[in-house]
Amino acid sequence: MKSFLRKITTLSAVAAAFGATITMPSVAAAAQFGQQPIADERVVALAEPVSGGRFYKLLIIEQLSSARPCWEERPGTPPLINPLLLTFDFTGICGRSSDSNGYSIRIGGEDLGSRYQVQVEKQGDILVLVASPSPLQRGLPRIELGRSTGVANDFVKLELDAGWTMTRRVYNGQTLGHIYLTNNQSLDTVIAAAGSRPVTPSPSPTPQPTPTTPLPSPPSGTPLPRPGNPAPGNNANVDYQVIVPGGSDVLRSQVNAVEPGAFRTTVNGQQVIQAGRFREQSRANELRQRLVQAGLSAQIVELAQVSTPPRPTPTTPSGDVIYQVIVPGGSDVLRSRVNAVESGAFRTTVDGQTVIQAGRFQEQSRADQLQRRLLDAGLDARIVQTTATTPPTTPSPSPPTPAARQGEVLIMIDPGHGGRDPGAVGNGLQEKEINLFISRRVQSTLEQRGYRVALTRNSDVEVDLQPRVDVAERANATVFVSIHANAISLSRPEVNGLETYYYSSGRSLAQAIHSSVLRSTNLRDRGVRQARFYVLRNTSMPAVLVETGFITGSEDSARFQSNAAREQIADAIAQGIIDYLR
Repeated sequence: MKSFLRKITTLSAVAAAFGATITMPSVAAAAQFGQQPIADERVVALAEPVSGGRFYKLLIIEQLSSARPCWEERPGTPPLINPLLLTFDFTGICGRSSDSNGYSIRIGGEDLGSRYQVQVEKQGDILVLVASPSPLQRGLPRIELGRSTGVANDFVKLELDAGWTMTRRVYNGQTLGHIYLTNNQSLDTVIAAAGSRPVTPSPSPTPQPTPTTPLPSPPSGTPLPRPGNPAPGNNANVDYQVIVPGGSDVLRSQVNAVEPGAFRTTVNGQQVIQAGRFREQSRANELRQRLVQAGLSAQIVELAQVSTPPRPTPTTPSGDVIYQVIVPGGSDVLRSRVNAVESGAFRTTVDGQTVIQAGRFQEQSRADQLQRRLLDAGLDARIVQTTATTPPTTPSPSPPTPAARQGEVLIMIDPGHGGRDPGAVGNGLQEKEINLFISRRVQSTLEQRGYRVALTRNSDVEVDLQPRVDVAERANATVFVSIHANAISLSRPEVNGLETYYYSSGRSLAQAIHSSVLRSTNLRDRGVRQARFYVLRNTSMPAVLVETGFITGSEDSARFQSNAAREQIADAIAQGIIDYLR
């Protein structure tokens, strides 16, 4: 499940980060967006270091109330920001925007989030905040928004350039949590200023020199061509794969700026960005030339074509490659746009990043086809290769759970996500599998103690949120316990620990489970908290949601790799339920 920092659950009705339920407008209504000024002292932009300061990303923190300070500034060159909100439950006190779901640029009264991507670039001894054209907007200029006064492997304060301020998005008079980097001048004026003071693209923080030795030979046995040389002539049995060695987010963004469909993969164990794969050598050479002109170390790898026989069944044996078509971001406007192309799209996370998943295929050709349809609709569609760990199961309704008789205790356990919705993904883990494993163990442990237990799903099927609630209500469950695993970002492996949520009547149940798990494990304590998750707000019995650890955390992800550790967590949850019922 997503971290409480996002407060949005896959397939749910939209829950805003601070409690209000908001239906976002369609793209056609975007012109109705307005803006509300934010006082300079109530908001700060900072560059968050990634990979030890090799790269940076924008983080915006807003002080919503004066209950506690959300950050403190440490003077110096450059000024550094200590984000205090990471140390307490900041719901309603602080706002945190860390990606395009939380901020965009607005020029001359127009939201340009679909045309520009905001990023932080290291240019010499400073950090520059720039708006770069989205992959399908190559004719637009880059625009500088602000810069730092130095570089450090820390949270560095960014000062906006003259004419730029931060405002909050307003829709039909209602203030939303989205932050605009705003310039009230006309777009033509801003573009003209950008043209007179061009923003020079910085090289990768760690320049990639031309390798002195090629990548390991591909399976065909044909050695990689040396960078700069064209591949040999066309071969009817060969595909030409255009790659850029490396796998960083910055590098991938640079490749995506040239070829929007580029994605991470591996070539004989070495991480690369694949920009394209062609039957015709001429097309591969053309793409490689465009990448080289953009300053990228592009190479062409020859791969033997593999004839795959028709599969007798739609099941996917463990270890097969799955092609996941995603669009980065998680806003309702974005999800509506993706659903207009592919109605089954939904929110999920990949390596800690919120995305809209449009499809998941065994055949790359089908993924390519869907990606092209999304790109044609102006969406930043990408293909991510993952490995199937369990066969996909066609969703089917579970047999109804007989309703509990008056005075009978029935415990409803809700394994989060499932089927097409994997939940959080990272460090080789899928949340849906962890949730089901722990839930089944909780059920087994409680049944051994004589309790009657039911699950909202008992296999890898996708179940929407309202049906989960309906199952519990029809069964007249005594308590409802939803099991999830948390995620924040792979760049924050230090964030680990247990979080337990309730909405109203579930507080005592949440405290009992939380205390039991902390007594039985060495999980870090991130507190019992109140939240407006759909399954908590819409169930009539005491209901809680347990985040059993962070898939993105270094400690918790290692724990999730162990079945024994998972069973320990499950047994402790079961004991907490028993403690509450006594």
